[in-house]
Amino acid sequence: MKQRSEENNIIANIDLPSFGSYLKNTRLEKGVRIEEVSAATKVSMHVLSLIEKEDHAQLPSPSVVRGFLRLYADCIGADKNMVINLYRENLAENAMALSARSRIGNRLSFWLRFFLSFVLLTGIVLVIIHYRTNVTVQEPLIAPEISKGNMDSAGRKADRKITERVEFPPMEEARPPKKHKLYIEAVDDSWIKLIIDGKMPDEYTLSSGDRLELEALNNFNILIGNANGVKLTLDEKPVQISGKRGQIVTLKLP
Repeated sequence: MKQRSEENNIIANIDLPSFGSYLKNTRLEKGVRIEEVSAATKVSMHVLSLIEKEDHAQLPSPSVVRGFLRLYADCIGADKNMVINLYRENLAENAMALSARSRIGNRLSFWLRFFLSFVLLTGIVLVIIHYRTNVTVQEPLIAPEISKGNMDSAGRKADRKITERVEFPPMEEARPPKKHKLYIEAVDDSWIKLIIDGKMPDEYTLSSGDRLELEALNNFNILIGNANGVKLTLDEKPVQISGKRGQIVTLKLP
């Protein structure tokens, strides 16, 4: 019993590889090219490369990735249960790191907004003070009066006063910035991952006929799981998507 406990401690202290490096190292040791894995599993080389790089931001949902990992492991003769466990651990660590960075980013963003607001308010106050000190308010222009005793164009005395007031047009108010509108229509089964204005990504699983309508001030970063599965329209203009059916593509709009 004591010997088994010591063996477990030794195994726990061994540094296990991450899921991506484990698959890549196993593939290289067996002399299998990534093109051969793609042909055998029907998974694109782009997705296989993302798996080996452990790029969670570009990879699809965990349920889809786990299916890809089992196909990859079976193809090269790796331990698929070990790969899945390594993937879950790496996914949890990545989520914790993103959460920590998000909290730090929120704190920095709060102080940055506070500083910018203070600078803007100070600038407005200084402009108002400068304007009141150096600019005099112009009185409305009044046309000259023709009083009794002045002669009109016909040589007759004017018997009434003519007063004209010139009014200036009102100043136009500043308009809010125009948002970009993105329309997504699914023509085939696909999944799509969106990052709007640099915020946290959103993921959608679409079936033929599904539609989405989204807005952004700056841009959209889009990862599409099926290049021929969706139609995109940005600001009422169609967007061309290059790729074949089942191919994963990335776009940045506009």
